[in-house]
Amino acid sequence: MAKKIKEQIEYGNRPERMDPELERKLAKDDSLYGQNPAMRRGAADVQRLVSSRFQKVAEKLSRVTGIENLSSQQVQAMIYSEMMQKLPRIMSIESRHKEELEELAKSAALEEMEVPEDWFAIEAQLNRGGIDTSNFRKEADKEEKKEKNQLAFQSFDVEDLTDEEEFELEKHKRNLINAIVQGSAKKGHYMFQKPEIKSKLDEIDPFLYDAYLGIMAINDYLYFSMEQMIEMMSKTGNGVAGKVQLEDNDDDEGGEEGEEKPDTKIVAQGLIFPILCHEIVKGIEEAKGRYGLPQSAEMRQRVMGQTDTLSNEPMQLRIGPEIVEKIRNTLPDEMFEPQNKGLINWFHIQLYQLPATEFLKVIGDVVSTDGSKNQNAADRFREIMKEAQQLKQEYEEYQEEQGEDPDDDDNLDDFLNDLGIMSPN
Repeated sequence: MAKKIKEQIEYGNRPERMDPELERKLAKDDSLYGQNPAMRRGAADVQRLVSSRFQKVAEKLSRVTGIENLSSQQVQAMIYSEMMQKLPRIMSIESRHKEELEELAKSAALEEMEVPEDWFAIEAQLNRGGIDTSNFRKEADKEEKKEKNQLAFQSFDVEDLTDEEEFELEKHKRNLINAIVQGSAKKGHYMFQKPEIKSKLDEIDPFLYDAYLGIMAINDYLYFSMEQMIEMMSKTGNGVAGKVQLEDNDDDEGGEEGEEKPDTKIVAQGLIFPILCHEIVKGIEEAKGRYGLPQSAEMRQRVMGQTDTLSNEPMQLRIGPEIVEKIRNTLPDEMFEPQNKGLINWFHIQLYQLPATEFLKVIGDVVSTDGSKNQNAADRFREIMKEAQQLKQEYEEYQEEQGEDPDDDDNLDDFLNDLGIMSPN
């Protein structure tokens, strides 16, 4: 088994290695993503994506610390201890600038994600009490034991799906969306590196920048090198430093009379500023991810009961950034031209709306090592981008029309609901 693992996992020129227990998990075809139809080579694809991410994480920590070889556990323990010693000072500095940093986190996240301010109400809480994990779904809901047959979805030519087949496909789709959400939200941890944010942080205290950088870099590395600790945290919720929830925005305060407010409130909590930024971005991504859920309330709850768990998050954080990077490299260059600012959000909504079979196929093409499959994904993404452009234009026209009548609703959910694109809660 060890030889097989080494054959599949690529470490490049880095001397560091992942935790052996994590290597064993990645080698299993029945792992969270090893059994996903989009991973057409099973565990081999998972190993390829996760090991690629690990190399980047190790390289970043090496640059931050100036230590070329991080493979020694003693070195890792020293770095962790050194970085964690900075946490009390960070929290002391931040405590004197909470409101300022909360507002900075909100504005920075909206700018980074190219999301209009009126799409969501955002409540940011920087170290304002402990993180309550009592309502986390730590493990998957128990399902009735059914005889499991191997479901063959590789051809994606499936018609007349049974309820169980549809359920399995929707689970796989949701697991991928959750990975994309986590991968996209990862940038929140490092938004403090943007020059305009760094300059504001330097005005508060120049100590913060380097301290944030070290803590977030070692935090990323621990997800690959300390499997037992990460597994314990994901099962118990102990040590969780951030949280985000999507809530119905029924707060009557804060809006002027007659002003339409967003339907969704993102309530984000973070122990320190980079974690708060991450949680806000994650909330924005989760809000878009709802458009990929099944419309059937019963199916939706069954799927989320199996996929939206704290125990799944570590693997999502390991594989998600690689999937997001491959999606980014597959998108048409025009997506990121100035005149298309914000189009990526409409693209995500359209992408998540795809039926599970098609969604799994296109993501499978994205992560494939076959260039012809990558081209198929690029062609499909171009079609989806055109649909997204049309949707964005219709929304802008809708806002103009609604703006003429102050009594009419003009928020995102109302617009999409009118088109039959529902956002299940």
